[in-house]
Amino acid sequence: MKISDLMPNSIRMIHMPPWVKRDTLLFSALYTLNFIIYSSWVELAEVPARPWVLLPWLYGLVMFVPLLWRDEAPLVVFATQWVLTVAAWPFSRYYAPVVGIVVALYSVALHRTRRVSLLALLASCIPLGLELLAILNANASLYTPVHDPVEVFANNGALLVVAAGWAWGLGWVNQATRRRVQDLERERQAAREADVLATERRRIARELHDIVSHAVTGIVFQAAGAARVADTGFAQIRQALVHIETTGRQVMAELQRLVRVLEVGDPASHAPGIGELSPQPGLADLPELFTSLQDIGMPVTVRVEGIPRNLDPSVDLAAYRIVQEGLANVLKHAGKNSNPRLRLVWEAHSLLIQIDNDTNLAETHRGQTLSVGRGLVGLHERTQAAGGRLHAGPHHNGGYRLTATLPLATPEVSSVPGHSSQEGHMDHGKMPA
Repeated sequence: MKISDLMPNSIRMIHMPPWVKRDTLLFSALYTLNFIIYSSWVELAEVPARPWVLLPWLYGLVMFVPLLWRDEAPLVVFATQWVLTVAAWPFSRYYAPVVGIVVALYSVALHRTRRVSLLALLASCIPLGLELLAILNANASLYTPVHDPVEVFANNGALLVVAAGWAWGLGWVNQATRRRVQDLERERQAAREADVLATERRRIARELHDIVSHAVTGIVFQAAGAARVADTGFAQIRQALVHIETTGRQVMAELQRLVRVLEVGDPASHAPGIGELSPQPGLADLPELFTSLQDIGMPVTVRVEGIPRNLDPSVDLAAYRIVQEGLANVLKHAGKNSNPRLRLVWEAHSLLIQIDNDTNLAETHRGQTLSVGRGLVGLHERTQAAGGRLHAGPHHNGGYRLTATLPLATPEVSSVPGHSSQEGHMDHGKMPA
């Protein structure tokens, strides 16, 4: 059985703060050092006959009490030590308290400006000088040709000067080190904030590109088709204008949603509807995307393999944007007659997205004018952010293929029924819910 087991619970629960143990050890060591170097050992022999002789040593011990607040109020503690050290001069022949003023000087140099600490260093010369004189008077009876008073003065004076200078220098160096550490921490924090800001800017750039690219491409193709039949095809023109209006409204709704997302967290923003943002698009919204492409004149063949799963919202958004931007690139660079084919393969731990299309050199060159050069870059960044990988390039069959693999964030199987392989032309009902 341990001794601590015999103690009451209230006593065992008391834990001393770390500074208590630190200061106890520090002050014990300093008091012992001061006692050994600057005490009159001869006077201790008179304690049995004159107990009051112990008062100077007790006074020196009490002087350590104000040092407990040296970090909270360094100047006040220094002034207190200055006064107590000067007041101890009449009985310093027994015990000369010099370490208190040195410790207080260190705290001033650590927590205050260099100018203030230099003034404190100069002010400490007065109490330390008085204690030096007291030490000389205490050793007057011991002066011999071997113990020259000049030598005693020089040795003790040099020791006190070195102690004060060392305390001031160490405090100033530690203050500079702390300031440097704080500056480095601020620089690291600024760098982290800059990285977050750059990442957010890239994310916003990807969102804006994906939202606008598909809509503008459809509008351009609808306007071009309407221009070709401007003289006779009034019904086609009307249909194209309706599609342009619908697409414009959709992209404006997307842009408003994105702006609201950016405004969330801004305390100055209290626009109505901010707290009720529409959900971000996902694979369940692909049928609407296919319908808009069919209206333009580019039907998409869709093939779904495996059992659809529930996706994390970020992965679901990434999958939708990959399909959206991939088909928009097909429309821009290969044209409406490129026979685009989308294949979604639900594997055990990942989702494979594959978009194939036939190559049309004439449309490829014409599509360069609709590209801003951010499509594939944004898709690579989006796929990597979701923990996947993407590859795009010419295929061996003479066409072009985009392949993306995304991890499944949640392994639970969706309740949407499915077969091992489904295929159809614009079969929206077979898309994952």
